[in-house]
Amino acid sequence: MSSSTGGQLLVEALVDAGVTHVVGMSGHTTLPVLDALYEHPSIRFVLAKHEQTIGGMADGYARSSGRPGVCLVHLGPSAANLLINIGAAYREYSPVIALTCNEQLQLQDRDVFNSWDQLSPFREVTKWAARPYRAADIPRIVRSAVVRSTLGRPGPVQIDLPLDVLRQDAELAEGKRPAYSSYSARSRPDPELLEAVPQMLSRAQRPVLLAGDGLVWAEGGPELQWLAERLACPVLVTLEARGLIPEDSPYYGGAIGTWGDAAGNETLRSADLVLAVGSRLADTDTLGWSLIPEGAAIVQVDVEPGLLAHQYPVDIGLACDPRRFLQDLLAILPAGGSLAERDRWRSELRDKLEQERTGYLASAKDGSPVQHQRLIKELSEHINADAVVTAGAGRHSFHAGKLLARRPRSYLKSGGFGMMGFAFPAALGAKLAHPDRDVWCLVGDGDFSMTIQDVETAVRENLNVITVVFNDSGYSSVKQIQRTQYGERPIGVDFSRTDFARFAEVFGAFGVSVKRSEEIGPALAAAKASGKPAIIDVAVEPL
Repeated sequence: MSSSTGGQLLVEALVDAGVTHVVGMSGHTTLPVLDALYEHPSIRFVLAKHEQTIGGMADGYARSSGRPGVCLVHLGPSAANLLINIGAAYREYSPVIALTCNEQLQLQDRDVFNSWDQLSPFREVTKWAARPYRAADIPRIVRSAVVRSTLGRPGPVQIDLPLDVLRQDAELAEGKRPAYSSYSARSRPDPELLEAVPQMLSRAQRPVLLAGDGLVWAEGGPELQWLAERLACPVLVTLEARGLIPEDSPYYGGAIGTWGDAAGNETLRSADLVLAVGSRLADTDTLGWSLIPEGAAIVQVDVEPGLLAHQYPVDIGLACDPRRFLQDLLAILPAGGSLAERDRWRSELRDKLEQERTGYLASAKDGSPVQHQRLIKELSEHINADAVVTAGAGRHSFHAGKLLARRPRSYLKSGGFGMMGFAFPAALGAKLAHPDRDVWCLVGDGDFSMTIQDVETAVRENLNVITVVFNDSGYSSVKQIQRTQYGERPIGVDFSRTDFARFAEVFGAFGVSVKRSEEIGPALAAAKASGKPAIIDVAVEPL
């Protein structure tokens, strides 16, 4: 037997789980964990300046890599600041492991400094929240947290860590280490219900495959492409599933919903059968549940039973692993049969999508301030197919969605919770996960201002993210609603112009201002060549 503190047991359990990064904040309750991390160079601890950045980095790390993102915070206000990001991870089914440190157990009901009920709020936005009461319990709780966060529909979990438990010594015998790679929740579909699906597909004249984030987490992109080819039908994707198949594929029919393509939405409106795989069929994906025709047949597949038929009275609902469903469906699809008419329909839809995108880029005009279309056209020529792109909240995100995504997990946005202050931290987390890939953050000026202090974190940790700020000195998406619904009476939406390029230079990053369209290309090239975190401050057309 060997003796270890609770903090040491926690770190050793994280090492066993394959954790390589922890993003966090220091405070007196975190010190036993930080001291244990000091002895484990296999885990890189990244200090950030605000808990919103900490949570966003863990979320971006998880969503871009498929591996759990781990974050560590102090008690009280520190944990409270983290809550919004855990809410975002919960809505996006992202496996974030939140380590919230707390006061000693004997002080937690004494109304001491910084104290609050730190478990109850997190229980509302996590799959599971737990607290060890003995150091010896920590390995078991970490093991359960890793399993719960990653299996089934992924999601965030919380471990609340009392200071005295972290300091406590425990003697544990050398036990069996968890075999995480051998744990699976990938169940197969009900065979009787599965057999009915090919019959429905054969009767349909305008079937569409609708892929959501559940298929991303199941890594079912190749099977989706094969099924589209077998059925000669278009693939539509939700915001979170962009890149699941390359968006230059002839079978890609567009993204749907609020941030989607007009052609993609029109395709869904014309479908007579919707095969929804890993999609929640949420309001933002269906424009308030208006896109799927009332008479269309719906087959919904998701690993989470509670999502089946939650939004629509589906014809067949299968609670199983989405990728296993596609594999089993491909195995029983009959060969032969003429698909020429269906393929002609798919080709016409694809042409409409191409015309929409070509028309968008063709509308780009030179001038000052910079037109959004002109900036996106230039970005499309500089962002490579392997890059990860994060998008913020606001008017610019409708334009950012016009960029092509060619790989799964390559386009990240807070679509479920819709939080501001996500894009920049998520980009830093994605860069932690993928140091050899370009990472671009496309963000509005209001959004970026919420986490700008962590440009210092990017510089210190050599996280060379390129941030393009769409600077129009206001909350334009809200201002647009005021114009259309409140008689053009703007209030609370305008602020003075910020020089983000100067901010970059103060922090030691590369900064450049763009005021005219001809300056965009040279600025993007200089940012990529700088070898530093870069901020490109673009004065875009105001609303």
